[in-house]
Amino acid sequence: MNKKHAHNPIASPEPDRNGTVAERITDLFETLGRREQDVAREILRQYPLSALSTVAALAERSSVSTATVLRLVQRLDLNGYGEFQEAVKSDVACLLETPLQRLSAQTAHPAPEEGSLLSELLARTAHQLQKCHDPVMDADFRTAIALLADPKNRIYCAGGHRSRHIAALLTEYLGLLRPNVQLVEGPSEGWQRYLLEMNNRTVVCVTDIRRYQPSLLKFSSLASAQGAHVIAISDAWADRRDFGAEVLFRMPSASASPIDSHCGQLLMAEALVGGLANKIGSPLHERLALGETMSCTSSTKSQSDNP
Repeated sequence: MNKKHAHNPIASPEPDRNGTVAERITDLFETLGRREQDVAREILRQYPLSALSTVAALAERSSVSTATVLRLVQRLDLNGYGEFQEAVKSDVACLLETPLQRLSAQTAHPAPEEGSLLSELLARTAHQLQKCHDPVMDADFRTAIALLADPKNRIYCAGGHRSRHIAALLTEYLGLLRPNVQLVEGPSEGWQRYLLEMNNRTVVCVTDIRRYQPSLLKFSSLASAQGAHVIAISDAWADRRDFGAEVLFRMPSASASPIDSHCGQLLMAEALVGGLANKIGSPLHERLALGETMSCTSSTKSQSDNP
């Protein structure tokens, strides 16, 4: 284990009180004791709803004592469970802010020096992406890759109003690596035709952030009810139950601009593609080589057809 994250209360990093509660828990995760990690996993799996229950209910779901829950709260440098829940509610309030409200808040502060906004944005994004990784994500990632790699499974990809481009890219990349990958297209009123084809040999990859598109949530939930395995790529506020998801990746979406960032979603989509390629291994070389040959043949034919 990395010495930085070794379980040593004396050497534990100071929690970042400027981050969300979920980010602060993730930052401390590997310094926690085993029982405290059980509580942390329970909170992270369904944050923020999981953190809004009573201390007794959270302890019961985590199979630990209330004293263990309170120790975790103390590790977050919070004065009791009441202050812990107030911090969570502040995170929820940020979720409900509109882009206009966030822009107003930013313009109320002095603008950074010329040229520093870009470096600030890049540094903040990189920091958030580094902090979002934890052991729960590793386990979910292995589950997702196993589902995507099973040749008997058919894959559908769908995105919300502002995340459709992520779903389209994921469809294209997965389709290069394996057959039976399809993008869910068209108005949501017609998506039932995809649902009619779904069963326990179906994998549905959905992606959306903040103010989630209701029709996408309904689609993924209905897909799950049909027996499909739902893999969701979303943000820190997402709830697995809303998507009917077997696997949910909560990626950071905060940005130095008033517009939410899609970097985390795109990175996870690319990670799934890379993980699938590694899982398929050497047989993939033949498929990609054939694809390159066919592409070159098509290009040559097109040029020869031109006068």
